[in-house]
Amino acid sequence: MEQHHFLLISHQDSLARALIPYVLSKQDSVSFAVDPFAASALMHQTHLDAVFVAIEENDQEAALYCRTLRRLSNAPIVMLVYNSARDQVTRGYRLGADAHIDLPCDPRLFHARVSAVLRRR
Repeated sequence: MEQHHFLLISHQDSLARALIPYVLSKQDSVSFAVDPFAASALMHQTHLDAVFVAIEENDQEAALYCRTLRRLSNAPIVMLVYNSARDQVTRGYRLGADAHIDLPCDPRLFHARVSAVLRRR
């Protein structure tokens, strides 16, 4: 099985930070950043297969991260959404996201969605 490197952009206390390492394959690796500016440094250091952006309730900046990330890279952007208004998800798509996954979700669904995004690359 192929190894992938993902980047997760989330706040320090995000559920996604705890969840993502457990739902990805064991051979996959994850780097963490708290904003797209920290992510920019990581993007220049390593090849990323996809970027996850955690969009939380009342998070007004996360959808904007998609625009910044899209300017920096062509890597697929997957929004991880929980307790978030649908307008944030819609905004994320308009600003460059490729897919979204509602959290929490079944790990099999998570793998299927991420695999689909990676195949389109």
